[in-house]
Amino acid sequence: MDEKLAPLRRVGIKLPIMQAGMPGVAGPELASAVSRAGGIGTLGLKDVSLWEEALVQTRALSEGNPYAANLLLPYTRKKHIDAVVRQQTPIVTLFWGKDEKLISRLKENNIYTFQQVGSQDEAKFALDAGIDALIAQGTEAGGHIRGQQCLEELLPEVVLLAGNTPVFAAGGIYSAGDCRAAINLGAVGVSTGTRFLLSHESDAHPHYKARLLQSEQTVVTRLFGLGWSVPHRVVRNKAVNRWSDERGNIPAWLHLFNRSLGFTRKLLPFKAEAAKGQRPYFPILSSAALEASMPAELIESTALYAGEKIGSISDILSVKEVVEELSYGLNNQPHSTAEEID
Repeated sequence: MDEKLAPLRRVGIKLPIMQAGMPGVAGPELASAVSRAGGIGTLGLKDVSLWEEALVQTRALSEGNPYAANLLLPYTRKKHIDAVVRQQTPIVTLFWGKDEKLISRLKENNIYTFQQVGSQDEAKFALDAGIDALIAQGTEAGGHIRGQQCLEELLPEVVLLAGNTPVFAAGGIYSAGDCRAAINLGAVGVSTGTRFLLSHESDAHPHYKARLLQSEQTVVTRLFGLGWSVPHRVVRNKAVNRWSDERGNIPAWLHLFNRSLGFTRKLLPFKAEAAKGQRPYFPILSSAALEASMPAELIESTALYAGEKIGSISDILSVKEVVEELSYGLNNQPHSTAEEID
């Protein structure tokens, strides 16, 4: 464990607890709060017109602590990458795609690079490309789901394949017990989106947070797939009930329509405004999450991303409280302040 944690310490990471880079709801305030608490705060991808300013804000608010930027590859443009390099972002997480040249460029610029993977094949590609660390995502995860295995099955396979490369676990990590279980399966750290989404510092709309706290179940669907029709886990709302069956399946014509607009991903702005015209009865539904700045009525027609075990979360905490809770599972003792793991 110490050998695998050494590279993280060299980057300045105190606790191997990562906040997932959720577009829209993981802004500079959330990412920097996690970093100040000793974890790895991650800025979610934004439109290129807002991206560099958000990177600058995150760096300033992080107060010298390491932070990360998420590059969701289907939406990433050259300007996103150029800004990350120009701002000397210390850590980058890559998701949903294979880009050996990008990994090389980030490493050449001394950027510590994670790749989130959903299979052994994807992990092997990233390792062969020289990735610094992996995040193994189980199907329990909220948001977009890359693989088809639960975390308990996938994680040991990726750990074995990775050798001395650090592997973080993602998918249903909400408590010290969840964290401890992941460590016992070979992970050196954890990544969670839902638990940090339900924090005071996240940019998720209050109605979104309240709906998640009231929910016990989720469904995997492709409904909110305009231009990017891939599986994602959400809590049900009126749009889901209207356009998907009890298993989350949508009409074939709608899936084909969403796929046909794939070419628009890198042409259209990645902004919250894109979702403001959405209605439950009209099946043109983007992947945008419900941000605090958006109208509350969009609760019924936007993607309410959440992990499978959403029913186990009963409250909204501060980022500091979330990090402290998860840190119990790292070495079976609490961290009242962010300390390095021995």
